Amino acid sequence: MPNNNEKLLVSWKGPKSKENYFVGLLSKNHSPSGLNYKFIYIQENVLQAREEGFMPFVGLKDLHKEYCSNKLFSVFERRLPNQSRNIFKKFIHDYQLQKSSAITWEYLKVTKGRTATDNLSFLEPVYVENGKLSYNGEIAGWSFTRSNNINLKVNDQVILRNDKNNTKNILAVEVIDQENGNVRVGYIQKPFNKIFFRLLNKGYFLSGYIESIDSYDGRPTIAVEERISMVDIDSKELNHLLHVNS
Repeated sequence: MPNNNEKLLVSWKGPKSKENYFVGLLSKNHSPSGLNYKFIYIQENVLQAREEGFMPFVGLKDLHKEYCSNKLFSVFERRLPNQSRNIFKKFIHDYQLQKSSAITWEYLKVTKGRTATDNLSFLEPVYVENGKLSYNGEIAGWSFTRSNNINLKVNDQVILRNDKNNTKNILAVEVIDQENGNVRVGYIQKPFNKIFFRLLNKGYFLSGYIESIDSYDGRPTIAVEERISMVDIDSKELNHLLHVNS
């Protein structure tokens, strides 16, 4: 969903709990003078992540500051391969980004900025455009459910439901394969579960489909599209997780 004004959630995985902490928000905005990048920490989540060893990023040490730059912050840009390397040239070709003014941003968005040396990833928000919600994301909990989903394939239909018996996360949202005996495929990953938990509580019937299956570990991704009313999810708590176009 192309847009000059975009944002990515910066997620850090705790090395002990393996829980994902939404520690910051990176945004790209188009202004008359060109592109402008901003970064802020989500302080409540940072405090929780610090208990597992999270440290503020190099060059972005102040938890209370809104950082602005006309270039992607170097601590994030360093995650990308050298632009002269074949892997980067292939990426530009495959995604037809020859004329893009923000290739580094597109690389972060598509690859999630993951490296083999840390627990950081960059996640797209839930999009809402003209009352239509769109979400694409990895399914969480796959290591626990994989053995029960050996026949899962791309385009399989799934539904979402609140996991009322989950004692570890009262806002957990299950992904259920009705075609295979209502087996649990996994969960909507944090922190996006908060949005779907609220919509389910409002009476929405939410469904989706398996968009892709990773060739390495078999982890599926889910795609969800639904007509909604913004009144049902409009709250300060959820604003960071949404990208809304009216």
